[in-house]
Amino acid sequence: MDVLILILCLLVFTLGLALFSNQARSNQDIPFELKPNCLLTRFPLLFVTGPRSIFYFKSYWNIYTVFLAEHGYEVFTLHLPWNNPQQRQERFLYFLKQQETHNRHFHLILDAVTFQEFEGVIREHKSSALMSLTEMVDPGLSLKSHHLSALPIPTAEVECLPSQKSSLFLKFAYGLHQWLTKKKDLPSLSTLGANKDTAISNCLLLLERAQTLAEMDLREDRPL
Repeated sequence: MDVLILILCLLVFTLGLALFSNQARSNQDIPFELKPNCLLTRFPLLFVTGPRSIFYFKSYWNIYTVFLAEHGYEVFTLHLPWNNPQQRQERFLYFLKQQETHNRHFHLILDAVTFQEFEGVIREHKSSALMSLTEMVDPGLSLKSHHLSALPIPTAEVECLPSQKSSLFLKFAYGLHQWLTKKKDLPSLSTLGANKDTAISNCLLLLERAQTLAEMDLREDRPL
């Protein structure tokens, strides 16, 4: 009976820690000023969730989506299954086919691990729904493709700034997330926009990329 109570206490503690860490991260108040006269993209920006676990499932991209939406961009998040590679690929491919049916188009934004996960699908399917791909990467840790040919869509990396003041609590919870997903090469909290000291700087890097995409849309403005 004592062992059962101990196990139940540990489960309750773990669940509480997981929920609290997600809530604390998603409720962070990071003030920012709007940058005026931003050229907007013709097509929405589509953020894709990477591998998730109970310790990291809420607000996967943290401040990024809010920051870009406040600047006038149309922003969506594609919530994929948490950590099953086959289910994630199937859901991603299903989404692309659905958007093709409705003649919708997006600028894709994902992290390096998710790019590696879906690179084959993007190459083989060559979806008309994807207008570009932006890969958010840790500094100096880009997971380079082994393919000799270029992707069928314009692609670029945004190399994010590393954090020097990461919260010990968030780092601990994220370490548990890495352990549960069994993926050591997950993007850092800073690359995901979760660290206060680098969040706005990385937002501005992403905003610069969004304006580049807007210029590309303007140059290629044509009926689809």
